[in-house]
Amino acid sequence: MRGGRLLLVATVLIVAANLRPAITVVGPLVETIGEDAGLDPIMLGLLGGLPVLTLGLVSPGVHAVSARIGVERCILVAMVLLALGTGVRSLPVLAAGPSQAHAGIGGLVGLYLGTVIIGAAIAVANVLVPAVVKRDFPDRVSLMTGLYAATMVAGAAVGSAAAVPLAAAVGWAPALMLTGLWAVLGAAVWALRGDLRRDVRRSPTGSEPSPIRVGPGSTPSRRPTMWTSAVAWQVTAFFGLQSSIFYFMLTWFVSVLVDDGVDADVAGWALAAYQAVGVAGSLVVGSIMQRTRDQRGVILALGCSMTAALTGFALVPELYPVWTLIGGVASGTTLMVALSLVGLRSGDSFDAARLSGMAQGIGYTSAALGPFLAGALYGAVESWSIVLLTFAAVAVVQTVVGLRAGRDVTTDVGP
Repeated sequence: MRGGRLLLVATVLIVAANLRPAITVVGPLVETIGEDAGLDPIMLGLLGGLPVLTLGLVSPGVHAVSARIGVERCILVAMVLLALGTGVRSLPVLAAGPSQAHAGIGGLVGLYLGTVIIGAAIAVANVLVPAVVKRDFPDRVSLMTGLYAATMVAGAAVGSAAAVPLAAAVGWAPALMLTGLWAVLGAAVWALRGDLRRDVRRSPTGSEPSPIRVGPGSTPSRRPTMWTSAVAWQVTAFFGLQSSIFYFMLTWFVSVLVDDGVDADVAGWALAAYQAVGVAGSLVVGSIMQRTRDQRGVILALGCSMTAALTGFALVPELYPVWTLIGGVASGTTLMVALSLVGLRSGDSFDAARLSGMAQGIGYTSAALGPFLAGALYGAVESWSIVLLTFAAVAVVQTVVGLRAGRDVTTDVGP
């Protein structure tokens, strides 16, 4: 039985490891892609923001689809679509020739269409995995979310770190496509859950855990809407603001450092480090949160750290290793906190799935503006310092909102 639960943990973590590399591999290569494809900063900002926008648009409908075909099948389909999206994104460019430059309209269509497919696939797993954690590990929500978030951040870091060396060896288009191999593995491992759920999923007391109910008698029409809950809106706002900062840094971090005179290879490794240090933060804070029901102290500390890091990048850029460490811990850990709040503020796994769809739908839609507006603002003022200070202000607002979402309350829309 214990082995079965460990395998359940493994299936969650292998999916988590797939939820960022296909996106984070783009950031270190954005300048190269722009030069080869003839894209300006606004179009590159769109390339960075498009997966996030897709996450936002797709997330609200995920729960309804899972009600028809099942949660496990939805996530399996998502892994398959993720692998497919990486191919669509790169194959038209590869077909243009070994230079991978000026691939024409076909290459650009594939680049952006593949990005949309990737975003849609990730949206499905993003929404459903927190609900699976709430269902399968109801007494370990914060701890499991810490592991889940740490794995997701680690996968993101690997994608960033590998991007430049892979592009140098095989070209940027194949480098983007290689993340699809990991998605294939994710699909294969997740398919094991069919037998696991029937045979070995039991709670520590020996009884079967409650499923994510999607059948008759448990439809959204039988409960008040999540949209009327103040707590749900607070969690949603916190999720959206932290995502705006996360994806802004993910897309433009390397460009910011290169503009300050840092070598592109070094900047790529710095981005990987920025994400990697969040792994330790997620694990440590996840363990702490498991022992407390109020998250306001953690949110305040993380918000102050993120504000300080963004301000430091803007005003004292030569100390970028320090700001990379502080900002990376704050960014990765805040993501874990945002994901944990979905489960902690929900009364049960059904509401967790609904709150997850709401928070990620609205949150990611608004967060998609981050990379795009950053590119547009930089194009207008030609100063990354101003852009960074703008996002430091966003971090302050995020902290204020988080102090409301971090209270020991739950959504008031349960049965």
